[in-house]
Amino acid sequence: MPEVAETALTQVAHVVALLRRNVLGCKISSVILKNDPLLFPGLKAAVDADKEVESMKNTLLGSQIDSVGRHGKYFWMRLNLANGPDLAKAPSGVLLMHFGMTGMIKLRNVDSHLTFMENGGDKKVLEKLKVKQETTETVTAPKDDEATKDDVKDEEWPPKFVKFEMELQRENGEVIELAFVDPRRLGRVRVLTGETVQSDESLMQESPLKTLGPDYSKSAEGKTTDKFVYGDPDPHHHGRPRLSVQEFNDLVLSKKKPVKSMLLEQELFSGVGNWVADEVIYHARLHPNEIISSKISNDGNVNQVIENLYNALVYVCEYCVSVEGEVTRFPDNWLMPYRWGKGRKQGKSKTREGYEVDHVTVGGRTSCFVPELQKMLKSQKDKDTQEEKEPRATKRRAGGAAGGSRKKKSQ
Repeated sequence: MPEVAETALTQVAHVVALLRRNVLGCKISSVILKNDPLLFPGLKAAVDADKEVESMKNTLLGSQIDSVGRHGKYFWMRLNLANGPDLAKAPSGVLLMHFGMTGMIKLRNVDSHLTFMENGGDKKVLEKLKVKQETTETVTAPKDDEATKDDVKDEEWPPKFVKFEMELQRENGEVIELAFVDPRRLGRVRVLTGETVQSDESLMQESPLKTLGPDYSKSAEGKTTDKFVYGDPDPHHHGRPRLSVQEFNDLVLSKKKPVKSMLLEQELFSGVGNWVADEVIYHARLHPNEIISSKISNDGNVNQVIENLYNALVYVCEYCVSVEGEVTRFPDNWLMPYRWGKGRKQGKSKTREGYEVDHVTVGGRTSCFVPELQKMLKSQKDKDTQEEKEPRATKRRAGGAAGGSRKKKSQ
């Protein structure tokens, strides 16, 4: 059972993988949704909201789930809206979703729910990691857990905080029950139809996706394959691949804000959440408050500091998605499992390697870092001053040595 933190591209990737494994080809046979303008933003502008709710239901009912996709913190099901036997020529619709802070998709009797780290899930993860380290177990694939399966079968249904439900029917008649749950009511769901959403590329040009930056788990070469078991369910960039390292270099040097705040801008780095940003900065060995452009000038070449940040961003995003955000499968030298204990009585956490973890507020967000490894960069002025001092010090040492020799000789 994977454990993740607040909503980020990792949780979304896992849910899309969950959907791809279980619901492709299913028809929507039942829909329960309410007049909730918070959850369904499209209702806010509707002249008759109740009528619009019925229209949404009618769009969903009878449609077939053909594919799933993701970009950053958004994900979608592409629906075939055929009313007859000719599915190939039918228009498609899109069920576009965003989890907010605490949203989640649940499938009844499917062991794929996620534990949020903020609610004490980190303690469970650390216990699992301790057992894993003691037994030197190497996890190479997801394993069945009979106790967890029993828990899922006994789970209350509909689950708590459910916002809308659907019943999905497979060709063999088997029914899958799906629920969108959200305790804080910050999730958003849109039912989209029309010419502008007939492909994933055109969908990306529609609001709210059109304002998002690249998803750095997706390269220009990424393609979605027909067969899927585990990992990244949708590596295709849908017309918005990540920047090249040169483009990234120019972007970073154009920003005059702390690196942590910059990485959280969804218009630049779609899907990067708080813990992902901390992990990236940790691997790049930068301080969260570092304003890179104040220390490095743009001479047209890719600076090594920025290249390290780029490589860390790609590495963390790709790896998280490849293991569907399962923390117990993260490398031992990652910061993420040890970042959640702020304010607990036992004192500051330490990484697996023994480094003390601390916290600082950057742009109103709590940032986790390792002070011993993540220090502020020296400015070019400081470097020039240091370089000037070193030759002078060398001359003084040389002069002192010569003077000492002369003094000794006069004696």
